[in-house]
Amino acid sequence: MFLAVALVLFFFSLSLLPAVELYCQFIRVAITLLILQIVLLGIRIPVRREPATNALWIGTIVFAVLGIVFNAVLLISAHGKC
Repeated sequence: MFLAVALVLFFFSLSLLPAVELYCQFIRVAITLLILQIVLLGIRIPVRREPATNALWIGTIVFAVLGIVFNAVLLISAHGKC
């Protein structure tokens, strides 16, 4: 379940990537998305995992971190343009 949420949030972040010039309109949405991704990462990291779910845990962490990086870069680049 965490992996599915991480993937959805990651693709929302990725969909905002080409629209940096329009990103000024979506700053509040992007901040909300960034907060959700950080919360997801904070919840998922301390959860104990069994060897069978190791790949799901790694996938969740990877996609959550990538989403956070995309949003942070876009927020920083939009800050200079807005």
